Amino acid sequence: MSSSFEIREHVVEAQHIREYPRATAHSQEEVLYLAVKQYIPKNNPNPQPGDVTIIGAHANGFPKELYEPMWEDLLKLSATHGFRIRSIWIADVACQGQSGIINESKLGNDPSWIDHSRDLLHMINHFRTEMPRPLVGVGHSFGATTLTHLGLLHPRLLSAVVLMDPVMNFSSRGPSFGMDPMSLSAKRRDLWPSHQEAVDSFKKSKFYQSWDPRVLDAWIKYGIRTTPTLLYPDEKDAGKATLTTTKHMEVFTYLRPLYQAVDENGKRKMDSSKLPDITYSNIWKFGSGKFYRPEAPNTAMQLPQLRPSCLYIFGGTSAMSTPSLRKEKLELTGTGVGGSGGEKEGRVKEAVLEDVGHLVAMDRPKECAEFAASWIGAEVKRWRAEEEELQSWWKKSLREKQLIDDEWMGWVNEARDEARKAKL
Repeated sequence: MSSSFEIREHVVEAQHIREYPRATAHSQEEVLYLAVKQYIPKNNPNPQPGDVTIIGAHANGFPKELYEPMWEDLLKLSATHGFRIRSIWIADVACQGQSGIINESKLGNDPSWIDHSRDLLHMINHFRTEMPRPLVGVGHSFGATTLTHLGLLHPRLLSAVVLMDPVMNFSSRGPSFGMDPMSLSAKRRDLWPSHQEAVDSFKKSKFYQSWDPRVLDAWIKYGIRTTPTLLYPDEKDAGKATLTTTKHMEVFTYLRPLYQAVDENGKRKMDSSKLPDITYSNIWKFGSGKFYRPEAPNTAMQLPQLRPSCLYIFGGTSAMSTPSLRKEKLELTGTGVGGSGGEKEGRVKEAVLEDVGHLVAMDRPKECAEFAASWIGAEVKRWRAEEEELQSWWKKSLREKQLIDDEWMGWVNEARDEARKAKL
């Protein structure tokens, strides 16, 4: 099927200095790169002010291209909801997808979710001339968490976010949700005699049966690569098929070992100096035993400060989005100092796909696009109204904009008089 987009590919440097020292293989100054795709609608070759720039973020272990069916559906729905798409941008996480291939000789074993938030900020700054406002973030799973953190890093950057079954909560069970997927990923098969045998294996697997056929086609095209690779360099393995994102990088992204130091006997131990994002008093929020993942609860703690308007799209049967966890997010998001005002101000909303699990974007890309289009359309109207309020300011002369005006001076005098009275 032909695409409704002109697709441009870019390679840009990632953010300087990673969250954890062992994210890179040889030095902390090692430069990683991002493989970026830009989707420009063919029906909007000459975008106008107010057209929407979308920043996407993918789930752990899934190539960025798996969201192309959802972008197609979103584009079809955009006009109905009163907005036009300027372009859509999405990057593979530095250790996954095409980014992982580019960085294959530089990767360590300790990625942080927050690295991708910073990488997205760097990407946006790099392409700033092609990304005028409004910007809207659309992310899935851990990608939704990275976009949330981006919205916290720079509260006015994104006008709105669409978070599909995000991984962020306070529950003591929360990090344990990653144990089953991590265990399964660690044990999964990652080498097939040929590309076709890999394809046949995927098509037979129950895991992929619920996927939209277009998403499965994208997985077959982008989710596997031909050997030799760094992990399978031998001639005897040449011409076989393996995963584009290695199962090792997928597992490292799920959870992080608590035991970050080695004792005098060579055994791993917990060293708080190497765990800057956790304390003994709140370890229950992060997990127990040998693994933790700090970004999920740390981001949840900051949800009250989230400024962009937020639509949650939850999977009704997802372990990440039980009724209590959904309620928690709706009650917290945007309600604090610096936040949007939250649900009571109409700035936070949920949509639930009742019979869908965590992989909402793979199973139901069209329905995700429908929810997103409705939300983005409403938020673009809000954005336009806010922009209209600024017109009187933009029309002032440059000199006027840089002078203390009469109103400001009046406030200065009032504040001075009040201060003097307070001393009497």
